[in-house]
Amino acid sequence: MNSNRAVFLDRDGTLNEDNVEYIKSMDEFRLFEFTPLALRIFKRLGFKCILITNQSAIGRDLTSREAIENIHERLKNTVEQSKGSLDGIYYCPHKPDEECDCRKPKTGNIEKAIADFHIDPAVSYFIGDSQKDIRTGAAVGCKTVLVRTGVNPPSLQIIQTWEPRPDFVAENILEAAQIIECLERSRKR
Repeated sequence: MNSNRAVFLDRDGTLNEDNVEYIKSMDEFRLFEFTPLALRIFKRLGFKCILITNQSAIGRDLTSREAIENIHERLKNTVEQSKGSLDGIYYCPHKPDEECDCRKPKTGNIEKAIADFHIDPAVSYFIGDSQKDIRTGAAVGCKTVLVRTGVNPPSLQIIQTWEPRPDFVAENILEAAQIIECLERSRKR
């Protein structure tokens, strides 16, 4: 079986603006202007780009699956129009107290994506804006990158207390892509 490399991506606070009341509709969805370029870099480097996101607004009856899937369709189309790709989208609709296996930091969705796309996590990355994203990526053996574009990003002092700590900290998804691009260049030398 051939193995692929992937960049697993959180959504809210990583690819688009987040807010404390959830992104529930197309009207609230604002993609960061640098996201399409970052995903284009990942594609050029040969990574699959796979979204792994918690969307408990569905389970809280604040929005519908249809609304979330419309947002994902718009996201995918925008990325593809800019010559990037979003190869897979996995989301958890459950509330935290439902204890499901697909809600980050549990690894059900990322494990499903690894199996579906034959991903080798040891040569893959997980990028997100929260400690649960870092835990999720580390739990399956990915290198992790924390971006500081989420709501109330943690200080570097707080991040140093996390277990596990992110492998890298970036200001945003574009800087994360540039870090990974540098690492890829170094690896090929």
